[in-house]
Amino acid sequence: MRPMRRFVFSLDKVLELRRYHERQWELKLAEVTGRIVAVEREIHSWGARRSSAVDYRVYPGHVDMRTAWAREEYLTLIDTRVRELQTRLHALEHERSKVRASYLDASSARKALTRLEERRRDEYYREAAKDEHRVLDEIGGMLTARRHDPEELHV
Repeated sequence: MRPMRRFVFSLDKVLELRRYHERQWELKLAEVTGRIVAVEREIHSWGARRSSAVDYRVYPGHVDMRTAWAREEYLTLIDTRVRELQTRLHALEHERSKVRASYLDASSARKALTRLEERRRDEYYREAAKDEHRVLDEIGGMLTARRHDPEELHV
């Protein structure tokens, strides 16, 4: 009896290409998400600086107008920087949603082909098992026929 041949998926190269494209979109998604996290951290950092500047206490009788003016300018600068970062964050989130959609498309295309491969593999091995069972039945039938053959008994 010959050994069972291994399953070969005819669309294996296409499946590998789809896996590659899915991985590329996954990496792009990770890169954009990393930039979003960096901007969020920077916004948080500027927020902490703003809190420190607001909490800065001036003792009564020691009001220096230049210091008060500089503090207000600093707070304005922080607010401007935070607004810029929030605008950038919004743009990055929009970009991430586009990349995520492309990743999901690539992933579903790969999954569809993977499911097809699994179905064909299951079908292949199911048919191979049927063939093997049929061959074993034929061998068993031949052995049974030989045992019951009267010419074989007198030999």
